[in-house]
Amino acid sequence: MGTGHITAEAFHQRYEALSRVSRAIHLYRDPKELLRVLAEELRTSVNFSLIGLYLYDEKTNRVYNPVLETVRGPGFAIPDDFPAEDTITWSIYRHGEAVVIASSDKETRFPRMMEVYRTYGVQSACLLPLATAHRRLGTLLFAVEEENGYAQDDVRYLSLVADHVALAVDNALRDEEQRQAETELRKQKAHLEQLFELAPEAIVLRDIENRILSVNREFSTLFGYTQDEAVGRSIIDLIVPEDRRMESERMRAGLKRGERINAELIRRRKDGTLLDVSLVAAPVSVGTEVAAIYAIYRDISERKRAEAALRRSEAYLAEGQRLSHTGSLARNVATGEVFLSQESIRMFGLDPEAARPTLEDVFQRVHSEDVDTFRNIVRAALVGKSDFEYGFRVVLADGRIRHVQVTGHPVTNAAGVVVEFVGTHMDVTEQRQSRAALEKALEGIKELRDQLYEENVALRREIDETAMFEEIIGKSEVLRSVLKQIEAIAPTDSTVLIHGETGTGKELIARAIHNLSPRRPNAFAKLNCASIPTGLMESELFGHEKGAFTGAIAQRVGRFELANHGTIFLDEVGEIPLELQPKLLRVLQEREFERLGSSRTLHTDVRLIAATNRDLAAMVEEQKFRSDLYYRLNVIPIRVPALRERPEDVPLLVRHFAELFSRRMNKPIRKIPAATMDALVRYQWPGNVRELQNIIERAVILSEGGVLRVPMSDLADDTRSRKPFKAASAQNREGNTVPGREQIVQALKESKGQVGGADGAAARLGLKRTTLIAYMKRLDITPRTVINHF
Repeated sequence: MGTGHITAEAFHQRYEALSRVSRAIHLYRDPKELLRVLAEELRTSVNFSLIGLYLYDEKTNRVYNPVLETVRGPGFAIPDDFPAEDTITWSIYRHGEAVVIASSDKETRFPRMMEVYRTYGVQSACLLPLATAHRRLGTLLFAVEEENGYAQDDVRYLSLVADHVALAVDNALRDEEQRQAETELRKQKAHLEQLFELAPEAIVLRDIENRILSVNREFSTLFGYTQDEAVGRSIIDLIVPEDRRMESERMRAGLKRGERINAELIRRRKDGTLLDVSLVAAPVSVGTEVAAIYAIYRDISERKRAEAALRRSEAYLAEGQRLSHTGSLARNVATGEVFLSQESIRMFGLDPEAARPTLEDVFQRVHSEDVDTFRNIVRAALVGKSDFEYGFRVVLADGRIRHVQVTGHPVTNAAGVVVEFVGTHMDVTEQRQSRAALEKALEGIKELRDQLYEENVALRREIDETAMFEEIIGKSEVLRSVLKQIEAIAPTDSTVLIHGETGTGKELIARAIHNLSPRRPNAFAKLNCASIPTGLMESELFGHEKGAFTGAIAQRVGRFELANHGTIFLDEVGEIPLELQPKLLRVLQEREFERLGSSRTLHTDVRLIAATNRDLAAMVEEQKFRSDLYYRLNVIPIRVPALRERPEDVPLLVRHFAELFSRRMNKPIRKIPAATMDALVRYQWPGNVRELQNIIERAVILSEGGVLRVPMSDLADDTRSRKPFKAASAQNREGNTVPGREQIVQALKESKGQVGGADGAAARLGLKRTTLIAYMKRLDITPRTVINHF
């Protein structure tokens, strides 16, 4: 077998085996059992090591092996991720012809499949198509471990076997498919029954004579009848009121004709109460005959009550509009159709009995001087999908003028297209007349109010400010030098730029310059530029007119106008945005400006004192500050020394703040220990005088027995974390000490590469983070380089 023609005796044995296989097919429907019997019957007539059944699923493009019978050898398995197109089964399924593999080593048609054959020691194989008259199934595999295992006689014989197997497999698959279909049908039936029972609407199935066949749980809940009470009874007798039965008979006749019913009805509960329901009913037909009626009832009592309440609300709204002289509008953009409430129709003098007005009818009532502007506003709102508001005059038929204020809002669909405008009309004729009379009466009062406001607003804003520095305290040489400079420049009108770290008392210096100047009797107006939002800074500096921007409901006088003949102090001047700096420069140079929203030029005689803790020169180089404004501000620079530069002033300040807070808290402090004072003098004070003030305030609160107790552990930690640095010889343009390369590297090492923050290198050097970054760029220093190198 496998190398030539077979003998008559072998031929006879084969067909006896085939006969037994045919009988087994009728006995065994399970493919596994069938393949086991097949292997047993064919073992003496055909040479094989294994028999395999391979089926191809065209929907999933997958070849799977439900049964494999191994007689000898290691078995055989195709990997799960093996492409179907590379299998012999896929090729046989497509072409319907048997495939014989004489030698897996020499076969070239199926290279990837041959690798699998060789893996399991298969040398030759015969694969036969499994197909019936109705469909193709897959292949039947016979394989051996020797080459040339199957001759043509073998193929013909095994083809007959495959035909019998195909019938058996097809029958088994059909049985399985039928079982699955029956299971699925049972599941669907159970699902539908569950949906019927659990549906949120009341559902009734009745015959054409209105006898109830079945009801669900919600029907019992809605109408009060149990299923046993309802089934078999007439739906008319059960829930239809006496005066509604003719209506019910008409609907039944329509359903018999195959019509669908969708209506809102009144029905009766078991307890006799009536309720509003919506009914959707449809006939269930078998062939051309109506066999039953499927009806769904939904309780709409709440909706009916809501509709009644809505009608009442609409009546109240109409009356409210009449009393408040306010009307409503709606305009359909696509059709041009306009809806106006009765009050709006009255405002425009339109006929309430006439056809619904158009937008053009409305425009024809608008005053000729206002109509073009009104048209343009409506058109722009449509294009820009934006709200609009406009006040215009309406000319009535008798020539009277009515003033109307309209507000409109666009309504868009899901695609963002404007489909409708809604809004309100308000008759403001009486308000305008009253306002005109009131404005005339208040004109004189307004002038006096503005004058009073200009003279006193600065003082009012200074009331109750918590300014702890009531005087300049200190006797150090560096502070005396600053005070001498103040005495020299105070009588002049020159611009002053005060440099200094946060908390050093820059505002106190500015006040001292003002108080020593001839401008002392006039206002001292101050503004912290860092605390004002960018969008409001121009208004704070120069003022604005009513309506200059959204929210500008009244005129406002700016700081330059308030400080006329006095002094204006701009703290944190480095925070002024670039786009506003030209206007500030103009005030300094030309002594003139305009309020926001006004074209009228105002003149001012004011002295400017600015302060900053930033390196403005570095900001100029980084193009973050205008150079011309910097040079205009930096006429007289004053550098306020940091507290660590004047340690001899610390004892004076400590005693001053201790006395101040002890009086305020009614808690006498009679003694300050020498150790405490020494620790305070040695501390570096990165927060300067303000930090000292806060620490003394806390110490006064916590101290007992009249002895000032300062939290020494905190000072010790801070002293260790902030080692003092030697002053560098170089100074920047403001007079601040410029750290050298070694100082910056040392600070970065101690802060572990951190530049900003309370424990960063900038704080240790007493610099702003941006200033230190600028110095680092000049010296080509980066935190990463310092950390990696050291």
